[in-house]
Amino acid sequence: MRMCEDLPIMPLNAVLFPGAPSTLYLHEQRYKEMLDEVVDGQGYFGVALLKAGKEVGGPGIPHDVGTIAQIAEVTRLPDGSAMVLARGGPRFRIDAILSTIPVVRADVRLLEERNDVPPGEMPLVETARNELRMLMELVLRTMGADDAAPEVPEDPVGLSYAIAANLQTTLAVQQRLLESDSFADRLDIAMPILRQEVGHYRVLAAARSKLEALGFAEDDERPFSRN
Repeated sequence: MRMCEDLPIMPLNAVLFPGAPSTLYLHEQRYKEMLDEVVDGQGYFGVALLKAGKEVGGPGIPHDVGTIAQIAEVTRLPDGSAMVLARGGPRFRIDAILSTIPVVRADVRLLEERNDVPPGEMPLVETARNELRMLMELVLRTMGADDAAPEVPEDPVGLSYAIAANLQTTLAVQQRLLESDSFADRLDIAMPILRQEVGHYRVLAAARSKLEALGFAEDDERPFSRN
């Protein structure tokens, strides 16, 4: 496994999945300095779910498994803070924490997964792909964006992370999904939640269609919420 030494890591109250976009607002001096270092250097840093301590004001201790955040765009704001658009890269596991002040720095191992599908798991992958496509179509329908075409990953690993990123579930479950050793394990955890999400949005989509048929929803720009 590849090593990444002295990686700066942000412990957050959020889980970043490989392939998923993330927008981060960096306003603390320690993270503004970290951003300058990263932009001038390798262009990435680590993100991990906060395990102990504080997200703001620190120090914070991260979970052992996190995700590389690959910077796509940085917008500097007049007050010196920055909005960072990043995308989840490979997962990592912390080997050793080198420091926690001013930011967490650690030696990490990048985690790799096999993408081939044993014949016995093909039906699960196809079912998962269809369920995710259905969820995304229903979400778009409830937002009045029926014409948009959802993009569903073809490879099973990417598919499993896309499902995880689209679920409305607890941080503990999200971290468990991130730490799963294979896409099959991840799908075993995610599929019951995914089916529940599809059920919620079927109801919302049907309600919107009914209201539109009755003439009540055309001027309402607010997307439907399941809450």
